[in-house]
Amino acid sequence: MRQLDDCPKDVAFGDKVAFLAAMQKVVQVIETHMAFVFLTADRAFKLKKPVEFGYFDHRTMPARAIACAEEVRLNRALAGDVYLGVIPLVLGKSGLVIGGNGAGTLEDLLTGQVVDWLVLMRRLPADRMLDVLGTANKAAPSPAEVSALIAHLARFYRLQQAKPVPAGMYLAHLQREQAVNCDVLARMVRFLPDIALEPVTTGLMARIAGSASAIAARESAGWVVEGHGDLRPEHVCLTTPPVVFDRVESALELRVIDVFDEVGYLAAECSLCGRPDLAEALMRELAAAGFAPPPPHLQSTYVAFRLVTRARLALDHLRDPACATPEKWPVRARHYLNGAMRLSGLGASPRNA
Repeated sequence: MRQLDDCPKDVAFGDKVAFLAAMQKVVQVIETHMAFVFLTADRAFKLKKPVEFGYFDHRTMPARAIACAEEVRLNRALAGDVYLGVIPLVLGKSGLVIGGNGAGTLEDLLTGQVVDWLVLMRRLPADRMLDVLGTANKAAPSPAEVSALIAHLARFYRLQQAKPVPAGMYLAHLQREQAVNCDVLARMVRFLPDIALEPVTTGLMARIAGSASAIAARESAGWVVEGHGDLRPEHVCLTTPPVVFDRVESALELRVIDVFDEVGYLAAECSLCGRPDLAEALMRELAAAGFAPPPPHLQSTYVAFRLVTRARLALDHLRDPACATPEKWPVRARHYLNGAMRLSGLGASPRNA
């Protein structure tokens, strides 16, 4: 198979999406900030968008190929054989075909040109996902399931402690991202007329700066590691053993994190879904596993930062001129900002809430 860069032909990204969505066994298509995921009964195919953000540039096919390979490598630490590998999307004589899983004719696969790359995953059972099990109208995961999840994460964190992270990277990341949060929220203030922004912008920036020495102490003690980077309920499947997937591959600094910041974010998302009991159990189990919690003020700063960042990412959708659901994102941003104020003790609450 030839690489696209060696061939005069190209295939529009929309045509790739349309082809994959129309595959015979595809039952669901999920669009994220950075990719499309195509689900069959037992497989998931992820196609990365040709986009550029601050931490990565996926606008060329070689860059997407590297990102796919890195995603598989990094995620096998917590998801094992759920990540099956990287496979090519090929343009053959009969049109687009997928290589690596028996699709397409042998001639197409041998003589066609590679026009993109896909991450191939084993599909996980939807009814065992934490975002399903952790909702307020569902029976919560059992204590044994929570213990198994934290034990899985704890083993991973202990291995990561043997690989020291760059000194100061974590604090620098928090400060840099909060500056971006401040900028975006200020420019999007028209969508948030009912929110008092100062506590979650300059107020939170001051709290992060004031936590510098405490964060440095956590780093020196080994509680800051190269973690998952985006630990949310939709990235956790409570099978036996549990699976944690969709680890961030785009930049090291997005994965460098205090273990209590990472699990605290997962707990905060559970609280916002109406399960504060599950949130408390996660944090209690992490401490019981031998990880020292930070001072309460620092933990609440972590929670505020994560939820404010999620609000900013929600509003980022409105910067896309092709945004299909513009009414959705201000609502989601307010949900996270309200949660940040309520869960972190920022000392202010939404006006007219």
